[in-house]
Amino acid sequence: MGKKPGRKNQNRPARPARPPKRQRATLPELHPDVAQAPQRKGTVRVRAIAHEDSVLPVPLKFPPPLAELATNKQAFDYNWQLMTYAFELEDPLDIPPLPSPLDPAEQRKLARFIEVSEKVAQYSVVSSKGGLKVDFSNGDMSVESVTADDEALVGFSVRFRQLHDSDSGDPCFGVVQGILMKAAKNATDERAAERMEILTKWSRARGQLLNHPLKNIVATKVLTAGNCPNPSEFANYRDVDPQKIISLFNYGEKIHHGKHADEFGELEKDQFKHDYAEHEFITSMLGLVHLYFGYSLLIRAAAGFACVREGQSA
Repeated sequence: MGKKPGRKNQNRPARPARPPKRQRATLPELHPDVAQAPQRKGTVRVRAIAHEDSVLPVPLKFPPPLAELATNKQAFDYNWQLMTYAFELEDPLDIPPLPSPLDPAEQRKLARFIEVSEKVAQYSVVSSKGGLKVDFSNGDMSVESVTADDEALVGFSVRFRQLHDSDSGDPCFGVVQGILMKAAKNATDERAAERMEILTKWSRARGQLLNHPLKNIVATKVLTAGNCPNPSEFANYRDVDPQKIISLFNYGEKIHHGKHADEFGELEKDQFKHDYAEHEFITSMLGLVHLYFGYSLLIRAAAGFACVREGQSA
């Protein structure tokens, strides 16, 4: 038999008591001196560290190549800390020497690469880390690029091309790399595999630097280690193509007013874009040129040239 409407069910357990309502605490009144204090305007200094610099300091496995020739050894230390984090290269002087001597023509090409490397290591541009200065003032942002003196940058660009990719017969990296790789492949001594592995590792590092600036490679690796889902979208210099920016400046104005002259002319119309692109140009070259310095020591050790470690006497 159903219960009548409105009749209380005697078998239902009693409802638990409602918790007491929370009383809102009254905020304390500000001290009159504070309440009436005028608003103050001032400057807030914020120091931000780029992803690529967050890894510093990085223990070096060997002294930065050719740093003894530099005007600023700290810049060499800085770049080789990034190189070490990015590629984990071993001391180039530890490569096993080739078992057989190279022919005189090949030796001359290798010697020329070493000679140019040692000249470039003394240039002021190489002793610069490069950088940008960002300033926020009254809600406005300004960005200042640390640019190099034009005379110094032109001289560096010419010498860099001799090491990097010359179309005028200079024994650039591709030439000397080919000489060593050919000799290493023909070698049959007990350390042949070790030698080939070292040469391959340096070649792969150079290949990466052709596609991405050193700072971008480091930043991407940092973000990947931090489980960033899409590190390539957040790493600095993500839109920089080293081969493209180097060609633009070298064949648009610095070395030749040639095939990229019109494109470079458009870039110059906007001072900020020009200065920022020049910063990308220098940054792209610095990663590559430091690798070339290391490769010059690798040539010395592999091909039987005299070589002295930093801190040792000849």
